[in-house]
Amino acid sequence: MKYLKDCPEPGLGTWYFEIDSDGIAYRQIVIQDDGTYIASNRKHEQYHFLLAEKAIDDTEPYYTQITKKEFEEVWSNYLRTFNQEWHQIKNALPVGTKVKGYIEVFFPHGTLIHIFQHHAVGLSDTRTYEEKTTSEWMYPKHEVTAIVKGYDEVNQWVILDQTQVFKNQFAG
Repeated sequence: MKYLKDCPEPGLGTWYFEIDSDGIAYRQIVIQDDGTYIASNRKHEQYHFLLAEKAIDDTEPYYTQITKKEFEEVWSNYLRTFNQEWHQIKNALPVGTKVKGYIEVFFPHGTLIHIFQHHAVGLSDTRTYEEKTTSEWMYPKHEVTAIVKGYDEVNQWVILDQTQVFKNQFAG
């Protein structure tokens, strides 16, 4: 993985990226000028799940390569603000719990699921269910059931297994 920093222009904050060798972003965080954060692991009311949609060319002059340590410091400072909530989610959703929710977005990591209980974010391996799911249902807002398999501490996501997607009245 590579770690980048970008300060696009005044008023747009400082952007940090974790990218793979193909330039695909796996984590992204913005520290806005007022000190607030927008990060790829949580839904933001205005920016949804903010993650670069196309490969990042790290040779562009406006990107500065930074160390993994610098990126992780920014990321962990942000995560710390949610530690209590994350602890409550893990206690409320132990491994083996059946959950319901809906598809939020498809990321390089897999499918992010909005879990109704506790408004948690779940991560499901898209490859494990896409072949047995009607293609018209592989879109945001389609309902999902799954079983809690574990926890992604780096993103504070609930890892899901045995995912099933259903037609849903909200999806149209």
